[in-house]
Amino acid sequence: MSTIPLETELSSLYALFDVNGDGAITPAEVEQVLSSMSGIIAEQEAKVLRKFIESQGAVTREDFLHWANKQPGLGTHQLLRDLFHLVDTDGNGWLNHDELSTMVSLLGTPEASINSQELLERLDRDGNAKISVDEFLTLLEDNTRLKCSLADLKRLKKSLAQISSTAGLNGVSLVEVDCDLGAGQPGAGAGIEMLKRAVEHQQDLQKMSAGLIAEIRGEQAPTAHAASAGQSTTPHARHIKTIAGVMHDAANLVCTTLQQQCFPLVLSGDHSTAASTIAGIRRAHPQSRLGVIWIDAHADIHSPFTTPSGNMHGMPLAIACGHDNLSEARNDPDPVTRKLWKDLKKLHGLESAAIDFRDLIYVGVRDTEAAEDATLANHAIPVISIEEVRRDGSINAANRCLSHLGDVDLIYVSFDVDALDSTICKGTGTPVPGGLWANEAILLLRKLLSDPRVCCWEICEINPHLDELTTMAELSLGIFRAGLEVLGERFSSTSSSHAS
Repeated sequence: MSTIPLETELSSLYALFDVNGDGAITPAEVEQVLSSMSGIIAEQEAKVLRKFIESQGAVTREDFLHWANKQPGLGTHQLLRDLFHLVDTDGNGWLNHDELSTMVSLLGTPEASINSQELLERLDRDGNAKISVDEFLTLLEDNTRLKCSLADLKRLKKSLAQISSTAGLNGVSLVEVDCDLGAGQPGAGAGIEMLKRAVEHQQDLQKMSAGLIAEIRGEQAPTAHAASAGQSTTPHARHIKTIAGVMHDAANLVCTTLQQQCFPLVLSGDHSTAASTIAGIRRAHPQSRLGVIWIDAHADIHSPFTTPSGNMHGMPLAIACGHDNLSEARNDPDPVTRKLWKDLKKLHGLESAAIDFRDLIYVGVRDTEAAEDATLANHAIPVISIEEVRRDGSINAANRCLSHLGDVDLIYVSFDVDALDSTICKGTGTPVPGGLWANEAILLLRKLLSDPRVCCWEICEINPHLDELTTMAELSLGIFRAGLEVLGERFSSTSSSHAS
């Protein structure tokens, strides 16, 4: 990792709090960000920041940097303490040789390439062959030792906390669908790696946490990235041939996961492949009635006949509903597109559509085109607006979704990060103003995922290449972890009831 200058780090932090971009941060803006982005700075530092901003009323960038430069580490010490306690899994207040080795390898410091025993001796000031938290903090004394930014440390803390929270989730499997061809901007597929960062360290953390989330080891869905795909020859459903191949394999993965009595937690690049998630659920449960809760800024119910962009991440629900929307047609798709589109509508293997319009409900949709509006109106598909979420609360919004789907047997929850407000949702190709705050999304998802009928959860459209301030890393990992905690409660209680 490269060292990020302190002023650059603090300027990014200031920009994060300047929600409306007017060059001054107010107490209301600070409170909004702190409440929406849990853990953005350490709790004690947050208290100091609140006090400073409240005393000033409004603070310019220059005044903020002047104040922040006087704060010792602005949370770095606290973050390192938090990391220390996460790695100190036996809670004895010391890091042993193995724990220290794991910590430095995850931090990516220069010490990672040094003999861990040598490092232990360098930090072990009292010679007891163990490292205390104060000894560990001496990593900060020499800036050449700790080449991490605050953002790096925050991401690592989130990852370790995420790993800790997944212990015992033997009934959950990660399903990767690494595709960004359906989106307008490439890069969403890389979001999977961001969410998987904690899980990828399984080998290093075997001694720290048993029973981590199991990743499906059999057939893997192929990757499909815009960077290597070349020019699309199907303008009304761009890259549909390649995407269709990904979707066939992804549907198989989801189906197999469910048949193995596991809960598929789907990490996908763009939203186009959500149609394959739905198809996989229907294959596994052909006799069950499936409901869909779609949390998104967009309705994603275009077809090749109506799409203004040709991007397939706007079409998954039209595939699932078997909906061409010919009455609103504006395009004349080529024969290849027509054939592949017809095949995708049958991907679930049944004669009827994978889902019925009456079993679909939206949350947060606020950016639609006329053809989609016609579909929503003609089929009376409910949309819970952001205003309604804010007025009635996330729990009531979740209850409305579950009540609307009261007659279904199974529920699939799909979460597109652009459901979040564009002021905090920097890492997606389709940000839209007026969205959910992170705490609202967390409350909503926690309530939804606690319903035993929810058989699959998908999160998508995270694009780290667009996430200049790393806000999406913070938000998505926080939301991901909150969902895992609920699943942990569900599956641990299920295991306990079976055991009794």
